[in-house]
Amino acid sequence: MSATRVQEYIVTDIQVARKNVMLQSSPSLSSAARHRVLASLGALLLAGCGARSILGSPEPDSSVDASADTARDAQDVLALPDVADVADAVDRPDSPDPADAPDVTDVIDVTDVIDVPDVVDVPDVIDVRDATQDVPDVVDAALDTAPPRPGILGSAGQFTILAGATVSNTGLSTIVGKVGVSPGLALVGIPAGTVVHAGDGVAALAQADTTTAYNYLAGLPCGTVLTGLDLGGRTLAPGVYCFTSSVGLTGTLVLDGQGQPDPLFVFQIGSTLVTANVAAVTMINGARPCGVFWQTGSSATVGIASNFAGSIIALASVTLGTGASLNGRALARTGAVTMDTNSVSNASCADPPRRAGPGL
Repeated sequence: MSATRVQEYIVTDIQVARKNVMLQSSPSLSSAARHRVLASLGALLLAGCGARSILGSPEPDSSVDASADTARDAQDVLALPDVADVADAVDRPDSPDPADAPDVTDVIDVTDVIDVPDVVDVPDVIDVRDATQDVPDVVDAALDTAPPRPGILGSAGQFTILAGATVSNTGLSTIVGKVGVSPGLALVGIPAGTVVHAGDGVAALAQADTTTAYNYLAGLPCGTVLTGLDLGGRTLAPGVYCFTSSVGLTGTLVLDGQGQPDPLFVFQIGSTLVTANVAAVTMINGARPCGVFWQTGSSATVGIASNFAGSIIALASVTLGTGASLNGRALARTGAVTMDTNSVSNASCADPPRRAGPGL
């Protein structure tokens, strides 16, 4: 092949290479840079044009043999992969990539920034009602600290036996509740384990409340006068029953509460109360021992083996016969309370409040 033909091939190849470079190079590559690349390629190709064509056909011309190595170098330069390297050199990924939007979203992370519920937390901040408007709690506290409505017995209600001079016991009596004496100090034969108050402030206050209860009961208007009649064999409704002198009980007295709330039975006795042996007081239809009061102007005696009920409040003394039981209280203002193998228990129901008059 003649040198002229080889040159034509080289020129054609240069044009093709130039076109490929122009098409594949980055838009960011300047025109001067592209011309420099093409000029270098052309110089390399022309330097080896006498040795071998770019098609690989050998030329018998001795000048071509002398430049064989140079031609092979030119072929390496013309290889399209090397031209593609020019595009790699441009480093197109280094230019701004507007599509890389996820990175922007990750940086902003709007959800984490405006986590309003955690900041506001309104329920915890404005929960004022529990702290400032709990009116029922204030009212309850006031009720708890307010003095209770006064009962008939007052502080004397905590005592089962209370005397002004002496409390004495013979035999194995059972006492449920407190035993006290005031202004006296004598306590004789009281069962072990019994709570006692002798001449102290507690007993003195209870004795004062006993006097108040005695006067209150004596001052109630009389509902039914039973002077001269025995209480045995009778059934009585709630009310105030009066005796100008003494009264006796033989047999059984029935107290009928008639279903009333807190029914009250008051017996106003001018002098003494005396029951026969084995006498009894029973209660029906809501009647309770704590609502039964025996206000006695002198003394009270419960017969042997009797079963009595109610609170006896005597001006002088109270005597419980051998084996008698009392569901209530024995309160003596000035004298003694005497026991003999008795069973005495404080009424478990509450002391009823004072009123103008039971059943009235």
